[in-house]
Amino acid sequence: MARKAYSEQEREQVRNALLTTMIQCIVDRGLIHSSIDVLCKKVGISKAFFYTFFPSKEELVLEALRYQQPKLLQCAKQLMEDPSLSWREGVRTFLETCAYGEKKGIAVLSIEEEQEVYRCLSPENFQTFREDQIKLFRELLMIFDLPVDCIEPRLFGNLALSMMMVYKAIPDTMPFLFPEVADDMVKFQINALLDEMQRAKKEAIR
Repeated sequence: MARKAYSEQEREQVRNALLTTMIQCIVDRGLIHSSIDVLCKKVGISKAFFYTFFPSKEELVLEALRYQQPKLLQCAKQLMEDPSLSWREGVRTFLETCAYGEKKGIAVLSIEEEQEVYRCLSPENFQTFREDQIKLFRELLMIFDLPVDCIEPRLFGNLALSMMMVYKAIPDTMPFLFPEVADDMVKFQINALLDEMQRAKKEAIR
């Protein structure tokens, strides 16, 4: 049987389907249960065709995380432009959306998944992704009307990401933490981060 010849438009559709399917698999199943075979079956392509898009599952994961960044930026903009929300309420809603990523359809890697992906990346690809991350957090701070010199984007990223990852790690990866107060922990962390962001925002106005 002759192989189907895909147009550039069809290839772009398949590529986008792989990215959105990868995000959904991370949300629903986690990476350990999201093999290339599973992804190909969901998208309806062969494994050989997959490799014409991405050299590995890990490279697809990296690109999927980049793919959802505009969605996060758009969410932040909409919240900041919502006249029914105060600045603090808007930022709080955004942070809660990220903290409970799985419930909101946002891919958040676990500690083990980050290690798995990192081990398979070249230093060059990791550095490119690192620069994309810094750019994302810098743009978020700008959307939140916070000058970059008030809060270091990398610090903001660490605080936000660690909150998401620790919440996701309870209780399986971090069994010594108390799962019954995990939501209270997130609430406390968000309030602490909001307090610091609000303080920095006031300092910037002076």
